[in-house]
Amino acid sequence: MASTESNKETVARLFDAFRAGDTQAFGEVIVNDYKQHNPMAGDGLQAVQSFFEQFGPVDVEVHRVIAEGDFVVVHAHYKTFNSAGVDIFRFNHDGKIIEHWDVLQDVPATTASGNDMFSQLT
Repeated sequence: MASTESNKETVARLFDAFRAGDTQAFGEVIVNDYKQHNPMAGDGLQAVQSFFEQFGPVDVEVHRVIAEGDFVVVHAHYKTFNSAGVDIFRFNHDGKIIEHWDVLQDVPATTASGNDMFSQLT
């Protein structure tokens, strides 16, 4: 089984591929029969490649990465889409991504608390 640290490195490689618009590199980190829980994208490596091909390079800034067991969670600012996202990736024993969930929301110009969506205040 891959370690949580190697799984975090794999997710970092995926985000590098997002930034480069290199959807072919997804095959290095995602299994062919990948399961997708985002309602706008289909299952499978080909589906996720096709989904991201339409955007080209994605400007994304990762703020937090948390790993436990075969899961890695990423809190990120998808600047290309003006979205805040929390992505959850599940890994197989070979260290490849086999499943993905996400929660996305628009980044507002202001917030009721005055705190932005990405800083850590304490």
